Amino acid sequence: MGMRKFVMLGAIAGGLVLAAPVDAQNSGQGQAMSLDARVSQVEKRLNTVERVIGRTTGGTPMVQPDIGPPDGAVSPAGTPATAPLADLQARVAGVEGEVNGLTNRVETAEHRLQLLEADFAAYKKATDARLRALEDGRASAEPPAAVSDGPAPVRPTRPAATTPKPAPAVDSGRADRVAAVPKPTGADAADKGTYAYNYGYRLWKAGLYPEAETQLDKYATRFPKHRLVSRAQNVLGLIYLDDGKPKEAAEIFYANYSKLPDGERAPDSLLNLARALTALKRPATDICQVYKELGDVYGDKLTPAQRADADKGRATYKCK
Repeated sequence: MGMRKFVMLGAIAGGLVLAAPVDAQNSGQGQAMSLDARVSQVEKRLNTVERVIGRTTGGTPMVQPDIGPPDGAVSPAGTPATAPLADLQARVAGVEGEVNGLTNRVETAEHRLQLLEADFAAYKKATDARLRALEDGRASAEPPAAVSDGPAPVRPTRPAATTPKPAPAVDSGRADRVAAVPKPTGADAADKGTYAYNYGYRLWKAGLYPEAETQLDKYATRFPKHRLVSRAQNVLGLIYLDDGKPKEAAEIFYANYSKLPDGERAPDSLLNLARALTALKRPATDICQVYKELGDVYGDKLTPAQRADADKGRATYKCK
């Protein structure tokens, strides 16, 4: 009986010893099957990523999967799976993390590409619309002649044109007055510039101010270096003054003095500037400043008539 119990205990013990590797093998096979499923899932996701990248890059894969048979020798069946299996699990987990990151980046890039395509489509649509509008505008401005066997198209009725305002009636009396002004001859027409100046002067004396202004403006434009230009500008200022335009007259007088200080009529333009400022009701201090300028610049060069005119003006405005 004792021997039998010993044999049975030995058999049981032997069975436990033999069963330990088998249980470890079964556990390793289960884990290997779980890893195989995970690796298959990783391969599928890599294939998906490759297809997306292939669409983006024209079919050339950007990432080559680093999955293949192990380089080392295959462990014989029945070998307990401990540390190597844990390492493989860690490596698979790392590959899964990298695949997840790569998938996210690819999805982000694909989303950006979709946004770019949408922006380009909107830009193309807007550009096409502008081009069509331009083409329609040109077509409406210059419609091509259509070839048709039917009756000619009826053009839309255009509104009647607005009746133009009648031109102002010519003042025959004024035209007669202009024609009555004698044209310069002899010494007054020694050259074209002299003729133009003298004709403008005669129009002024005839009281034809607009015609005289036009004539002397033409003279200044055509003969800016003529010997009578200082006279002409002074007369032009007098015409504006007589025509009730003191502001324009003041500008002409001052320009004649400042641009041609040595001109024949520069002192007269200063005296006439004081008259224009008086008509503009400027302060006495401004007018006195003109008389002071006249005395400081020309002094003894003034003629008796010019000096008398200046003295009268100073007395009127109580200039110091």
